[in-house]
Amino acid sequence: MIRNYFKIAWRNLWKNKLFSVVNILSLSLSMAVGVILFTGLKATFDTDHFHPKLNQLVRILTQETNEGVQTKWASAPLPLATQLNSVSFVEKTVKVRLAGKHNLQTDKGDVPIDIKFSEPSFFDVFGFNLLSGSAQSLANNPTSLLLTQKTAEKIFGSTNVLGHTVQFENLGYYTVGGIIQDPPLETHLPIEAMLSIRSAELLEKKGAISSISQDWGGFKSSAIYARLKSDGNLEQLNATLQNYTRKLDKSHLQFLAQPIEDITPGKIDLKSNPHAGASWEDVKTQLFIILSLTLLAAFNYISLALARAFSRAQEVGVRKIIGATRGQVIGQFLMESTLVALCALFFTVPCVTILAHYIPDMDDVTFTWDIAFVVGLITYALITGLVAGAFPAWLLSAFQPIQVLRKMKTIKLFRGVAVYKALIVVQFSVTILFMILVVIVADYDRKNNAIISSTVPSNVLTLDLKGENYQNLQNEISGLSQVETTLATNWYYEPIKLGKDSVTLNDKTLEVNYVSIDPRAIETEGIRLLAGQNFPSTMPLSTEQYVLVNEAAAKVLASKSETLVGQNLLLDSASVQVIGILPNEIIGQQLPLIYRYLPNEITTLTIKIKPHTEMEATKAIQSVWKDHFPEKTANLYNLKEYRYSGEISGEMEIFGGSALIIMIIAALGILGIASYSVETRTKELGIRKVMGASNVKLVWIITKNFGILMLIAGLIGVPAGLFCGDLLRKEMGSYLDLGLINISIAFALVAIVGLLTVLSQTIRAGQIEPVKVLKAD
Repeated sequence: MIRNYFKIAWRNLWKNKLFSVVNILSLSLSMAVGVILFTGLKATFDTDHFHPKLNQLVRILTQETNEGVQTKWASAPLPLATQLNSVSFVEKTVKVRLAGKHNLQTDKGDVPIDIKFSEPSFFDVFGFNLLSGSAQSLANNPTSLLLTQKTAEKIFGSTNVLGHTVQFENLGYYTVGGIIQDPPLETHLPIEAMLSIRSAELLEKKGAISSISQDWGGFKSSAIYARLKSDGNLEQLNATLQNYTRKLDKSHLQFLAQPIEDITPGKIDLKSNPHAGASWEDVKTQLFIILSLTLLAAFNYISLALARAFSRAQEVGVRKIIGATRGQVIGQFLMESTLVALCALFFTVPCVTILAHYIPDMDDVTFTWDIAFVVGLITYALITGLVAGAFPAWLLSAFQPIQVLRKMKTIKLFRGVAVYKALIVVQFSVTILFMILVVIVADYDRKNNAIISSTVPSNVLTLDLKGENYQNLQNEISGLSQVETTLATNWYYEPIKLGKDSVTLNDKTLEVNYVSIDPRAIETEGIRLLAGQNFPSTMPLSTEQYVLVNEAAAKVLASKSETLVGQNLLLDSASVQVIGILPNEIIGQQLPLIYRYLPNEITTLTIKIKPHTEMEATKAIQSVWKDHFPEKTANLYNLKEYRYSGEISGEMEIFGGSALIIMIIAALGILGIASYSVETRTKELGIRKVMGASNVKLVWIITKNFGILMLIAGLIGVPAGLFCGDLLRKEMGSYLDLGLINISIAFALVAIVGLLTVLSQTIRAGQIEPVKVLKAD
């Protein structure tokens, strides 16, 4: 029987290729996000499943009790590993010290690399493999460095780098002694570079890193793992760990074991657990989204099925006359919908696989294509098909043959069409909301790029000072023949490094951001103050006496900004005088800012060079830097290329992609309703045509109802878009334009797409031949 259903269903789909393709496209768009979420879920549950003897691997957690408050940490003090080595049912332990990002110095500037210190047993306990070199080098040579494939290719462009020497800022020189193979699956313990525990101990003695090797209180940046002799030893280990509790000065530490398999999905109450992947709450949210997408796909399928309802009802009538039962008819329609869903899945999966490389956070996701995953995707498609086809199958199978064959046009297939119209309004309201965000962000990017092109010079370099004293360096760079001016600052056209201070004025206290600038910056850059004066030529270094504020800060501090000049502020606990007001930033966010001269917080030298001398100036500046700070790399960049690349903003990519998908789904949803409306009003339209109605009038009669739906969607979507746009403006700055022009463009784009979709069906109303319509009735 199933074979017969399949043959009939396939024949009907092939006979109505246009509707089949539209249905497949509609389901594909809805299922694409579902497939992406399934892929992410699969990667989450596959995390760390490449380790051998996974059910015997545990991580030691620390439960800290401080003044009655308990906190769990995904870390443990390193001295505990020595204690565990003496436990009979613990086969092996491994210590991992998390050092965080350190700059690896290269000819092209610093490359931040995440460093972990560990020992040879790391490769015995875990499933990480070495492509070259020996794990024993971690024990024998404290200057040995292991790099992963990806890290070696990022730095050197190749993995054939054994013996190469590199320098880490503040850590010294190391020789590449091995290459770690990139893991086949996600892991909670990602590796970029590994040094030996011995190396960490030597660096502790030099004062380069904190001393935690023998410190029970320094547990927040170290981890201990163990492999048990059997998975049944877990309870024994937890009982044994109670013997190693520690009482510190202000806290009490207890320890417990967590199976590696339980790390992901992560627990949100566990501290120092950054790579645990999605939490169980995230998993539930993603499953809810998948369910919502399934219902959305079902709605679009049902609305498109309306367009073929009359011809399918006649088919049902004929089948019932020749003996088909209602159950057989339902089975046929469900087979068709599941076939459409499966075709959509086979179309979606390769597309998602390709597009994943362009989706943020998806390009590095790794998981296994196993039977469970394939079965899961097929089950998802089958459920989507069954949900989408259930209502049309139930509705059409209920028709009586005589009723269908004699007076098909008088049958009301959907008494609840209003529900579908309401859903269309919701879809287009959401589309309008996203389109408003797309238009205002696109306008923001366009204006920003225009300002950057006209304002930011192409002959300005920015040099990261890396916390070093800059006065002598600045004087020497200023003397280079290729250099026009230099400014010591952490601000240039937009804040680079913001601080925040408590500001009190007339019993009004606010938290306001600040940047530190060279007193010469205002004069050198030709910035015209709105009120007051610039910093005096001789600024005291020991105490801070004067500050400048921008217009945004002046407005939040004083009811009349011009009255602020000359007043004293309490900046934290120090009293300073406001001597001038600057215009707001012309690029990026318009944040309230205080401009201060704090030499110790200067982070950057901004260097304006003579035109067409960038190559020579770069070499000369790097040479000067090397003379002053030979142990550090000069991070020197062209300001315009480095900070203002002109690329499409991340907000634009997110809103643009979302709006496009939602618009296509909404258009496909309205397509079926429009086609159904034409079918149900054929007789009425035929009579109107006999009475003298023009073709244009007939098309308008059908189309105007959808125009009303568009207006209703606008009444909902525009205020929602304005609300979300205002929230976005607080993040991106007041240059985000929520004016009438942008709102009108966004609404018009959605309305035009919607009405063109409707017209693709309603234009048939003008082609009706009254004789044929009335004769048929």
